[in-house]
Amino acid sequence: MKIIRTSYIKPSRSVVEEAVNTIKEKGVVVGITDTVYGVFSDPTRRECVEKVYRVKERVGKPIPVLASSIDAVTSIADCKEWVIELLYALWPGPVTVILSLKESIFPEILHQGRNKVGFRVPAAPLPRQIAASLDGFVTGTSANISGLKPAETIDEAIKQLGDRIDLYIDSGIAPLRIPSTVIEIQDNEVNIVRQGIVKIDVIKRIISQIK
Repeated sequence: MKIIRTSYIKPSRSVVEEAVNTIKEKGVVVGITDTVYGVFSDPTRRECVEKVYRVKERVGKPIPVLASSIDAVTSIADCKEWVIELLYALWPGPVTVILSLKESIFPEILHQGRNKVGFRVPAAPLPRQIAASLDGFVTGTSANISGLKPAETIDEAIKQLGDRIDLYIDSGIAPLRIPSTVIEIQDNEVNIVRQGIVKIDVIKRIISQIK
């Protein structure tokens, strides 16, 4: 277990490189997002996803994915024109959007056989920069034991996850300190899965302006 520090606004290149190298070696990293601290690993490798499940003691729930850009998401997810407009309205930001895959680069365990993944492009630079060096994606589940409160600081993450994590990156207190809102796109419908920092009424208003 190693702890390093970097700025939230402008992460050090050396810190990003160390995180990327740790993940490439099948390690697990905890770092800040715009909502809470997250658990970062390679979502395209089964052994890495399995490790994330073990770290969090998570059973039977899909793992969300953080992306470096909207283009990275639309390259593998099935997105109609209005959905792409919606993504540009919501991202970067604290809304996770569950989309069907048109190209499956992830192991089945990540999405639990649904062939749908919850994507988000976060406002925080650190996970986006890490994802950009990992073919565009990194796991984006919160840093906590499943069922417990998501970590808002690195100390809270360490208290819950301890030496299960290979590298901790401390960037202070997570800005929003509330998990993302989760929505699911199915056919032409938008379903609300979880209320988070962004109010459902706000999302509905955006959708009504697009469709």
